[in-house]
Amino acid sequence: ARWLLLELQHHLIGDHTTLELMRAEVQAVLEGREHELSAPQPFRNLVAQARLGVDAKADEAFFRGWLADIDEPSTPFGLREVRGDGSGVREAQRMLPQQLNARLRSQARRLGVSLASLCHLAWGQVVARSSDREQVVFGTVLFGRMHGGAGGDRAMGLFINTLPLRLDLDGTAVEASVRTT
Repeated sequence: ARWLLLELQHHLIGDHTTLELMRAEVQAVLEGREHELSAPQPFRNLVAQARLGVDAKADEAFFRGWLADIDEPSTPFGLREVRGDGSGVREAQRMLPQQLNARLRSQARRLGVSLASLCHLAWGQVVARSSDREQVVFGTVLFGRMHGGAGGDRAMGLFINTLPLRLDLDGTAVEASVRTT
């Protein structure tokens, strides 16, 4: 007998770790090791753990203070009207050559930051130059399992958070900017 498995997962209900966990569980069952599987961690427990000690008023005060002098959106090329029907949207993709990818990762290691940090700074510079602003704010998606507590690495679900990232760019060189942001 032959079995086929179709995995259908929407990005709003699971992250990459969820996909890895699902595949590991299926593999364990196929190999007769289902007795090795731990009990599922309820998602609600992880949400409760992440909210422990959260002071919503203090968080709001922090972001209000941090963004107080930002009085308009950081919109590249003055593109403010984005509520159309989408008919004018064009998409372009380009894969980075492996050699460039390796060089970027090498630079991130040399500077002691993540590749994501370099990419955030690069995007911030694009937004700053294309919006003619030194202070830019844009959203960044963060992996949210770090604050899930015990079992956070074994729970299925979507563990992300989107937060504003503010960069104050004044023409400082990239390496100096990495060290100050």
